[in-house]
Amino acid sequence: MIEKEILEKVTSQILEKKQPILQTGFSDLDSILSGLENSSIITIGARPSMGKTAFITAIMLNLLEQKKKCLLFSLEMSKSQFIKRLIPPITEIEATKIYANQNQLNSQENNEITSAIEKISNFDLTIVDTSADIEQIKEHIESIKPEIVFIDYLQLIKLPNDVERDFAISNFMKELKVIAKQNNCIVFITSQLSRKVERRDFKWPMLCDLKESGSLEDISDVVLFVYREEYYNREDEYYKDKAQIIVAKNKNGFAGTVDLLFKANIIKFLEAPCNDTF
Repeated sequence: MIEKEILEKVTSQILEKKQPILQTGFSDLDSILSGLENSSIITIGARPSMGKTAFITAIMLNLLEQKKKCLLFSLEMSKSQFIKRLIPPITEIEATKIYANQNQLNSQENNEITSAIEKISNFDLTIVDTSADIEQIKEHIESIKPEIVFIDYLQLIKLPNDVERDFAISNFMKELKVIAKQNNCIVFITSQLSRKVERRDFKWPMLCDLKESGSLEDISDVVLFVYREEYYNREDEYYKDKAQIIVAKNKNGFAGTVDLLFKANIIKFLEAPCNDTF
């Protein structure tokens, strides 16, 4: 017989009106992901420079604003580099001015940056910027006990050298799923897509484009792709600032596409106007 507690939990989940477990800050995406549960793994795939790190940063900032406890494994950028990356979307000061070798900021912008740093200091965010394997990831999660974990990105994870890479990634994803379940947290992990995307006329990403291992698709509860046609058609003004988040797999819901805006100058994703159709 099924335990009474489990049946009561399922009944409560269905009948009681509760806030969604995850509120990304993008209403259309939240609607699609409304069936998401803790212990879920969300894989975000994209080709380089498409905006996958900017997208998880946008979600992270929205969650931190909600006082969520977050843990980030920043395997490509140091802590200081990542914190500097947070400043343009918070202040909406152009990234080129912040990254410039010579100070191009006026007094107001200096004040805004100071305020942004103060805001960041109050976030419940832990950043790990050293190379990590699955055991180190597990140790950090068990120690910090975050609600949301971000891993950026899969191809930089330390994997065993004595097994084939596909097999190693498959084992990593299986163990990550167990860790997420044991610690009742949601895990976002970014991944590069295969170069074969670039070799075809139709650039729209598909599940078969997930790089190196089919286990990414199999084990992930949700697979999202970040796609910007502007990347391939820079001279066409129609596509300027337009971005799409493709929900290619959604274990507890439906698939679909969410239209967003991406302001590259401030490295920020925004909701698209309601009357703007791509």
